[in-house]
Amino acid sequence: MFRAVTVGWKRYWWGTGILPDRTNRIEDIYLRFYNGGSAEVYVDFPLSQALRLFEIRGFQKDNPTVLYIHGFIETAQQESIQVMVNAYLEARPETNVLLLDWSNMAHGSYLVNAARNTKKVGAVAAEQLNKLLEAGLPVDKVHVIGHSLGSHVAGYTARELKTKYNKIVKRLTALDPAFPAFYPDGVMMEHVSERDAEFVDVIHTDAGGYGAPVRTGTADFWPNGGKSIQPGCPRFAPIPLSDDNLCSHWRSWQFYAESVRNPEAFPASPADSYQKFRENPSPETGMVYMGLNCDLSARGSYYLTTNSETPFGKGMDGIYPKNKKSKNKK
Repeated sequence: MFRAVTVGWKRYWWGTGILPDRTNRIEDIYLRFYNGGSAEVYVDFPLSQALRLFEIRGFQKDNPTVLYIHGFIETAQQESIQVMVNAYLEARPETNVLLLDWSNMAHGSYLVNAARNTKKVGAVAAEQLNKLLEAGLPVDKVHVIGHSLGSHVAGYTARELKTKYNKIVKRLTALDPAFPAFYPDGVMMEHVSERDAEFVDVIHTDAGGYGAPVRTGTADFWPNGGKSIQPGCPRFAPIPLSDDNLCSHWRSWQFYAESVRNPEAFPASPADSYQKFRENPSPETGMVYMGLNCDLSARGSYYLTTNSETPFGKGMDGIYPKNKKSKNKK
């Protein structure tokens, strides 16, 4: 994650000691299973011991399983993780919620360490996930969700699982997948794509900044046009990686977490561009929901508008540009 237009950001991009590289050891990747009523109740164990999952109280292998993968320089206690996990635990308690904690490989230089590590982490995650599937975890109930750089870890995981182990993840959700080093195609690393899983939905909130600037999934959602500045975010936030600077990028997981609690919060309308969406006289035609309740038959790009603060979802008002709904309904 970086903004290429910010000269000072090159220090974060290449890494000059600001964000120290903790380790590059695969052995230091962990799985966290949340087996209580909040994100504060969990069991950690090395990813290499993934089969221990079946022995932990509260894990039900026949229930839906979500594997969440965090982004660059994040740790297991990050707000994004807490918000996502609590949304599932409180609104979808029947779901097994797992975190792939690769924080020890997500620090250091963005390009030299973290971005390159996405492939390594994806490969070992696929190996261990395959062991779980072989031991009885239903592949059609596994949903892999990644945010930012974690979206590409998710892509590598699903891709490796498909090509090496002949198992296809049913759904992969990418939340504002990281832009630098992954786009355009083949610039350095392979980005998450619609080929990685049976269905790949993408939520863009900072396209061209920290997030992917182009379509990259089976269905791509572009709330408020998909770019910064998202409603409610500061117009001037020059300090890289500050809360204000990351505001639009973070909207992706905030929107998704809200959809877990309210699956119909974010109706979205198909269109070729944000401008055409705003000119659309019948936005309900082909409408699908962004987030948890997304129709797996959705294809192409979808647009909507949101509120500037929580609750972000506008319901059906989100697909009607301002002042158009009343005109169309006459």
